[in-house]
Amino acid sequence: MAKTKQKKKKSNKNTVDSEILRYVIALAAITVTLIAALQLGIVGQFLTTITRYLFGTYYGVVYGLCLLGGLAVLFGQKFPVFSVKTLIAIGAVLVAMILWSAIPQDPQLTGFKVFSEYLSHTGEHFSSPSTVAAQGGVLGALLYSLSSLLFARTGTVLVIFALLALAALLMIKTEVYVSLWQSLTGALHREKKPKPKRSKRETESDSLEVAAEERKVIGTVELGKKKKKSIFLTPDDEPAAEEELPSPVVKKEKKKEEKEKPAAEELPKVVSVGSGAGAVNYKLPALTMLDEIQAKSRSVLNQNAASIKGKKLIEVLGNFGINAQLVATHIGPAVTKFEIRPDSNVKVSKINAISDNLKMELAARDIRIEAPIPGRNAVGIEIPNVETTPVKMLELMRQLPEDKKDKKLLLALGKDLMGKGIFCQLDKMPHLLIAGATGSGKSVCMNTIITSLLMRTSPDEVKLLLVDPKKVEFTPYREIPHLIGPVISDGAEAARALKVIVMMMENRYEVFAQVGVRNIAGYNEKIAKEPQPNLQPMPFIVVIIDELADLMAVAGKEVEMSIQRITQLARAAGIHLIVATQRPSTDVITGIIKANIPSRIAFSVSSGIDSRTILDHVGAERLLGNGDMLYFPIGEPSPVRLQGVYVTDEEVKRITDFVSAQMKPRYEDAFIRLEGVDNNESTAVVSAQDDPLYEEVKDYVIETQKASTSLLQRRFGIGYNRAARLIDVLEERGIIGPVQGSKPRDVYIKKPDVQDDEEEN
Repeated sequence: MAKTKQKKKKSNKNTVDSEILRYVIALAAITVTLIAALQLGIVGQFLTTITRYLFGTYYGVVYGLCLLGGLAVLFGQKFPVFSVKTLIAIGAVLVAMILWSAIPQDPQLTGFKVFSEYLSHTGEHFSSPSTVAAQGGVLGALLYSLSSLLFARTGTVLVIFALLALAALLMIKTEVYVSLWQSLTGALHREKKPKPKRSKRETESDSLEVAAEERKVIGTVELGKKKKKSIFLTPDDEPAAEEELPSPVVKKEKKKEEKEKPAAEELPKVVSVGSGAGAVNYKLPALTMLDEIQAKSRSVLNQNAASIKGKKLIEVLGNFGINAQLVATHIGPAVTKFEIRPDSNVKVSKINAISDNLKMELAARDIRIEAPIPGRNAVGIEIPNVETTPVKMLELMRQLPEDKKDKKLLLALGKDLMGKGIFCQLDKMPHLLIAGATGSGKSVCMNTIITSLLMRTSPDEVKLLLVDPKKVEFTPYREIPHLIGPVISDGAEAARALKVIVMMMENRYEVFAQVGVRNIAGYNEKIAKEPQPNLQPMPFIVVIIDELADLMAVAGKEVEMSIQRITQLARAAGIHLIVATQRPSTDVITGIIKANIPSRIAFSVSSGIDSRTILDHVGAERLLGNGDMLYFPIGEPSPVRLQGVYVTDEEVKRITDFVSAQMKPRYEDAFIRLEGVDNNESTAVVSAQDDPLYEEVKDYVIETQKASTSLLQRRFGIGYNRAARLIDVLEERGIIGPVQGSKPRDVYIKKPDVQDDEEEN
């Protein structure tokens, strides 16, 4: 222990000595530069004479560079520093200027003569410098003598222009040149040739423009243990992270009038919905319906703040006797994560114990400590960013994993601290619990999940049952064709609807047993290969409950029992449950519900007890709100912190209006009226005034002049009870006649009489 303490004292002393030496060197360089530039005294005049003799006319530029370098060494990261590329560019410009000044006006003079003549006037340069032309100095004369010998006078001029071009290329991004070249060539050929279609690769590059720009900020910054810190370290020189993100080609955004057509993958995809005469060509919403990603300049503010706080963090830990190294810094959309590696003799619990002190010293709104990071010998300390970058739905839709694009229940959640898009596959989870305080982002997360399903699936592939006790959360989705039943707002009806879902699950298992398959994937595959007239492909059913607490208050035992049956058995039947609540207490999220829903999302909560109720871990009480979440999927050892996707109300409205305009919802008979569900009468239907298909059925009967129960079943894909009730209502209203044995029913209203009939009613 004594030896360890001595080593620590020596290392601290060496650090202090190096800091003092750095300040001394910087101050000495600045002082000498100012004395020489201002020609103060004999020393200043002598230094100016030497500098002028070496560099010629541009000796003042050398003074400016020395002054900037001294300030950079003195202030470190607080002063604008130069990258390696910038230094090379400055050197190239300086050499070009000196070389240009050294070129003689007389083209007959060779480089060797110029150099010899300059050396012959060396004494005059020091005795009476004002009488001798400085030109490019002795360095310029030497460079010109070598260049003229190798390339001649004209070649030297070309070398100068090449050096200037090199400096421009290093100082300005390559994309600017590409954009200028495209603009020039486009202006020349715009009238000659029609505009070519955009290639897929170009479209993908354009679509990832902001993603690439943002990843420069959100990406990981490794701080190597062995690598020395350079005073000229900038974001250009930052080493890559362990999991380096790809850097797609970045293109400059074109003007609105020059925008080309969107890529094929962003256009609406057409799929066939239904079968037989009732088949409809259904178009999936295009990505263009989502808000464009706003081009945002690179956030230097977050980077500078992360650099300062990283050093401050190590300093504060040292004040509490915790010696640690900063291993890596991950700048995410809303939070920066610092990975520190404490000495082997430091207890991890000691770091957790000083969390409030760290919060105060770093002036942070809140911090979260992950001690240790699973699978790594490091501790994660998460601190809020100065600026928050919103995560848009369009960006994640363009980043769908290639191997999962055909998965119908793939949902976009958000971005992790590495800037990587996070998706969840609902059929693998297979159910999800979402909890958080009011205003923490829970409702936006629900909108994101529903929007993900609407963007990628047709009504034949996924059906939704929405339970909305608040009566306002799911209002935009009341007319979407994916609904299996009306949006339910009453707690008692919701409990009955869950019983219907249980019955549907049991019916599906009976069909699976008859067909000889084990799950919905095997059933749909077999039906596709071996079509049968009395069997149709089954869609996935996703039940989304917005507020579980209201249901538990109305019918707690029934709801808990139905949720237990669904979560235990419904996975193979293709039925999945998403439950949300803003009251994460044990009387709402019971032990039975937690045991059967292993995948969970926690938003900001008020206490660590609520966090343990949701996740069985603390940490959610440290979240920031506004979409900041902990995602704890099944099979993971610890939660993952994400910034959730932000979907605006305008985006939701555009998508719902688009899908609703193509088809009307076709409800299952069992969800039309739920009064008889308690007595297992799950096929009850509603009167004509409430049936959404009544008007469509009435128009169809008048148009075709045919009416029968079996015809309505085939045409509209509904059950026998509902079709029979619609026929009875049409008969009661005088639209069709009574049954005439084996003869078809008469249709009393002919096509020309439709308008008159509506006026009479």
